[in-house]
Amino acid sequence: MNNYYKTLFLLTILIVQSCKNASESLENPKIATIEILEKEFDFGQVSMEDSASFTFSIKNISKIPFKISKVGTSCGCTTTEYTKDSINLNEVATVKLLFKPNQIGHIEKSIVVEGNTDPPFNVFYIKGDVVE
Repeated sequence: MNNYYKTLFLLTILIVQSCKNASESLENPKIATIEILEKEFDFGQVSMEDSASFTFSIKNISKIPFKISKVGTSCGCTTTEYTKDSINLNEVATVKLLFKPNQIGHIEKSIVVEGNTDPPFNVFYIKGDVVE
């Protein structure tokens, strides 16, 4: 009877270990977790001759290094500069925007940041009013 319990114990350990290995292989070790404090910026009023700039911050809160792979804007009036290096735990990546107006009126623009996150795309917004 003693061998029965030993065999049952070893079999249980093998089953638990194989389940653990299967669940670990399902997780993607390349997905970083980030924290975004501000996803929208309202620059108020800006004249046609001026420009507006703002910097969005993205904090890595995981042990997996965070990397921005691409940044896109919804118009040619907004340009970006962003952190191109990998960002480690508790470090911050930045996406700096420069908006140069090309028409008068209320504007709402979006900026899409692609990186190794889930979901891979994070959308940021700027809005304001362009005056003469």
